[in-house]
Amino acid sequence: MASYGPSEKLSMKDIKDYSLATDPLWPMMYPECGNPGTILEGLSSPYAASLIPESFRQNFFGKLPPEVRRRIAGYVGPCWYLAVLGEARRLIEYIRRNKKEPQEGKLEVINNLWMSRILFQDHSYVSWLSDKPLEATEGTDVIQIQIPQRIRKVIISKDHIGVRGIQFLDQESPTQDQSPWYEIYDVEHSYPTLLIGYYCPLIKWIDFEREKGSRANTLTWTSPVAPALHQLNNASLPQMHLNGLHYMKLGPPVKGLLVVFSGVRRILGIHNFSGRNKAFWEFMDSVRHFINWPVKESCPYWFYFPLNDQEDIQGAWIRNWRQPQGEAKEIFTDALMLRTSLGRSVTFGPVYPDRYTDDCDYIPLVRNTDGPISGIFHDGFDPVKDCIQVCGATCDSPRDDKAPVLVPWRTVIRPPGVNPDDDRYPWFMTNATLRGLTKVQVCRDRTQPHHPCLGMLMFYADGHVESSGQIRWDYGLDEEICCPIMVVFGVVDEKVFIKDIQSVKDKVESTVRSRDRHILPAEGLFVWWFSELGDRLAIYPQP
Repeated sequence: MASYGPSEKLSMKDIKDYSLATDPLWPMMYPECGNPGTILEGLSSPYAASLIPESFRQNFFGKLPPEVRRRIAGYVGPCWYLAVLGEARRLIEYIRRNKKEPQEGKLEVINNLWMSRILFQDHSYVSWLSDKPLEATEGTDVIQIQIPQRIRKVIISKDHIGVRGIQFLDQESPTQDQSPWYEIYDVEHSYPTLLIGYYCPLIKWIDFEREKGSRANTLTWTSPVAPALHQLNNASLPQMHLNGLHYMKLGPPVKGLLVVFSGVRRILGIHNFSGRNKAFWEFMDSVRHFINWPVKESCPYWFYFPLNDQEDIQGAWIRNWRQPQGEAKEIFTDALMLRTSLGRSVTFGPVYPDRYTDDCDYIPLVRNTDGPISGIFHDGFDPVKDCIQVCGATCDSPRDDKAPVLVPWRTVIRPPGVNPDDDRYPWFMTNATLRGLTKVQVCRDRTQPHHPCLGMLMFYADGHVESSGQIRWDYGLDEEICCPIMVVFGVVDEKVFIKDIQSVKDKVESTVRSRDRHILPAEGLFVWWFSELGDRLAIYPQP
């Protein structure tokens, strides 16, 4: 490395120690859009002075306000050379000064602790923990951690590089430090003992010492504010301890549930949609990661289920499939089903002919005594998973009516198979009433040359909203059509698709009948089927 003199030239050990300390523990969910802090450190490094333009010299660039310099660094974009001359050099010099080998240590938490922190890739990481005062060195800062008299909960914030922070709580509310994961321990003993993985200059992991054979009372969440273990309803509680979980609270301002399903019978993501905000776009980034990794999904499907005012989710089930006898005893989940207090239901997953359902079980996520569902949790953000494998619910106070909430009907409406070969392709379905419908908003896929209509939001005279087909909120819903509604069909590559959704202009047009046009009646249950074979629409009598 040219910036080092002959006497301080890097050794292979220096490089290996740096690589070991900064090596990711797991793949990132999706790459961050550069690290302006890392680039800014490189631009400010004296070792880069001879390589950068005059406008970046410190006699000019260094005098700009910090927020302006950071903004400029963001426009520079990723540059490994600047990262090496700035951040990497600083960390390697820290490693050489401290000369600490990777080690596992124990720390009994009785009195106050001291924590040193160091900056890496624009984030602050824990460098050392001690029960004795630490001295701040160049490139680190030291803070004192106040330990409460009674520790009830310990929260460790972390990411794919290492530990970002640790909190010891009694009754206090936890704080969020923008970490992607929070390991939450419910402490059984007043003075827990920490097991710490030191990899100078970072702490890579922290665990708890426990009695042999005992299981950690811990879960990992995307937020430090998460439901307690006793509040969770799930059929696979043991597996939850191994997965990173995401909790979605329902109720205002949530407008509905957005679920993405792959063409190979996997749920890729679930989102409590409250608008096209930051949380929505982060969800879209995670879904795109699943769609393109490890191989590109051929055809993901997008469900949107609106939740109306005064409407609660009263029942939830997951559908588990059992492998035939003689094969490995593997169970996989391919659908989530919901039923609401207004009698509406949805199946986030394929709908199969009756003959296939003998090998599946519908596992309830709530008990008969549970009140309305207040939130849903899943492992869809776990970076080592390629689909959702754990899903569960939390509920409000117990309900008065003890009558069981039944699984939504499964056999009344059957997939629109045309020939036996259709069974190779799963069909997906949405259903909505036509009674009281006043207008619709159309979702159209303009990325395809024939601009098919994917689905529509349906608005009713009483103010409630339902949906049909697929809804892509990233595409938008910019077409509003008033009733009565006419659906126009088209054919591309021998597959039927919805070419257009129009308003019937007059009474004469409303009497026209043709194979490629269909006018929706004022009554009935409207079912929209979709699959790799195209779209099918059907209307059934409604009680």
